[in-house]
Amino acid sequence: MKQVIGGRPVVISKAGEPVPRAAPPRVLVHREGRGSLRGRIRIPATFDDPRAGIAEAFGMR
Repeated sequence: MKQVIGGRPVVISKAGEPVPRAAPPRVLVHREGRGSLRGRIRIPATFDDPRAGIAEAFGMR
């Protein structure tokens, strides 16, 4: 486990055959701060518009 925690993958074997492989989790992306996702997320113009059925149920249409 110390090797895995240290960043090295470890193969566990039984009778000379590899069984599972233990590896540290991969950090895919590290984002911090405001605007780090700018240009990557698209919100449609109709995002805040209520759906027809809900609007009618509340007497909005």
